[in-house]
Amino acid sequence: MFLPSVVLAAALVICGCSTEKEEKEEKEEQVEMTEQVEMTEPIAGVALAEAKEQTQETALEVAKVIPQPLVASVVQNPKGSILTSSDGTHHWAGHLDIVFTGPVDSEPYFETAVEDWGGCDGWTAERDEMPDGSPQLVITGPGGSVYLLSMALDRRSAHLSSMSPSADIEPGEVRGPSY
Repeated sequence: MFLPSVVLAAALVICGCSTEKEEKEEKEEQVEMTEQVEMTEPIAGVALAEAKEQTQETALEVAKVIPQPLVASVVQNPKGSILTSSDGTHHWAGHLDIVFTGPVDSEPYFETAVEDWGGCDGWTAERDEMPDGSPQLVITGPGGSVYLLSMALDRRSAHLSSMSPSADIEPGEVRGPSY
């Protein structure tokens, strides 16, 4: 999978604007990112703690859809909620907030993400709109996992809501409204 920064770096390589050392570093980074995403892909039927951890790691990867130089901060809430689907399965739901250094036109980044994430086995991705017209990226993965990256109307921030794949919950494992 190519993240926007890697795509930009690849464009520089094509234009002849990088050295052999930079090309090697970019290839290593690409392999490293691909391995990291493969390791964090959620798998259906996992323990709640593992589903939560994998979902949080994947959410941080999805947040990288917007190139890091445009990002001022990423804050991930350490706790989330447990959701029960109509079929009786359980999912951990969390979120994170991204603040940008200024207004961001997400369109080219969302289009790249649709191609990149949608090209991975077990994953789909599409660009959508919120009822207020602001852009949204919807990524679905194995086990019913979902990642919704929604831009604020002023384009200065975004919110990412995530839902884990189906998780097994042990009796007494969840105490209270947050986990």
